Parts: sequence; structure tokens; C-alpha cells
Amino acid sequence: MALKYAENVADYFRKIIDDSDTTFVSNTDVAQWLEIGYEEFVQAVSDIDPNFFLVTQEYTLSNVDELDLAAVASPIMGASVASPQRQLAQIIRIVQLDGSSNVKNVYTPVYSYEQLITPGVLYPARFMLQNTLLKFSGTINATIRIEYIPIQNIDWSQISTGDNEYIDELLQFHDLIALFAAKSYFMVDAAENDATLRQIKTRLQHLNDFVERGRLRNANRYVLSEDVYYINP
Repeated sequence: MALKYAENVADYFRKIIDDSDTTFVSNTDVAQWLEIGYEEFVQAVSDIDPNFFLVTQEYTLSNVDELDLAAVASPIMGASVASPQRQLAQIIRIVQLDGSSNVKNVYTPVYSYEQLITPGVLYPARFMLQNTLLKFSGTINATIRIEYIPIQNIDWSQISTGDNEYIDELLQFHDLIALFAAKSYFMVDAAENDATLRQIKTRLQHLNDFVERGRLRNANRYVLSEDVYYINP
């Protein structure tokens, strides 16, 4: 049976830790462990395929060279993020759109101010993230789209029968959420569980194989050459 809902994962988690009711481990505790487990699960998937949980947000910039993602309208960082926006965890890419919402340019990420301001030859349009401040290598007068991995928003308190809190499309690997949660539980309980660690290793390999093959099974049979982008800011 696929672990489709949060309640299914919670039931499996309780089986792993051998605690079938709330006498010693409350549902509040279970929700906390599962939230931690899911964050680890999302990171594991994203390390293999950063596009799997990707969401997007667009901003129209007018002659600016920086954007505060916590202070802008529709923020995706800071304390004011509200639905339908999602809190940013990692930026995957930033693209510039043309008037028809087609991708015109792909900006290049850098990780230091020195890289940002050094003149580029092939990739003059660059960006870096400094806390919540998105800085560009030049003045931007265009609509940009930020493609990023968000902080998870599953309500792990919804683990009673019939709550039906849907998780994501990787149903066949949701046992890993419970396994990651159990690993953290055993660590706090000062009782490392070798069987759990071995199963995590095995299931991570299965997950890696699946994500690398992709959901489009035959897509990886073909090799495409990638042209170098020449970016105009």
C-alpha cells in the first residue's frame, strides 16, 4: 500500500519505533518528527533532481540592481510570506522573460561580491543572494522569474484517520519520510537503530535510481548538446 497521506506515514513511523498509541509518544511529537523527516526527504530528492519540488515567482523590475525578497510585494523570504507564495529554501535559477513570458536570458549565480562586480565575458548578467537581498551585476529593467525549492508546507498535524493530508507525487518512497523521522527519534532516545539506518541506505539508492531515470522513462535514452548562453543584461 502506498503511503499517500500524512496519516499513512505516521502509522508507519509508529510501527518503526514500536509505539502504536499516544501513551509515550503524542501525535504532536509524531508531527514534529515527521516534519523533520520530510525536510530531509525533500533535500535528498532535490540533491538528485533540483527541479522536482521547484516552484516559481515572478517580479517586474524597473531600473534596479537589487531586490529584497522579504520586503517586495509577494515576498518569498522573511516573516511576511503568505499563501499562495512559498518560503524560499534554495534558488535553482533566475531567468529573464520577454513580453510573451518566454525565457529570454538565464542569469548566472555567483557566491561573492567580487564575482558579481567583475566584468564577465560570456555571462555578463549575474546574481547573488545576500541574506534576503538579491543583487544583480547590472541594472535590470525586465520581468524575472525565480525558480526555487520551497520550504515544505505539509500539515503534519493532520495524521488522524480520514484527514487525508496529501504529501507529494513520490508515493512509492514515502517510507523514507518515516525512516528519516525514526532516525531522529532514535538519536534523541539515545538508541541508534542499525536496521533503520540500513533501510535508509537501501531506499535512498532506490530513490536515486528512480529520480535519475526520471518519470519520463525513455527521456534519458537521448543525449542533447547544450549551447552556451550569451546573456545580455
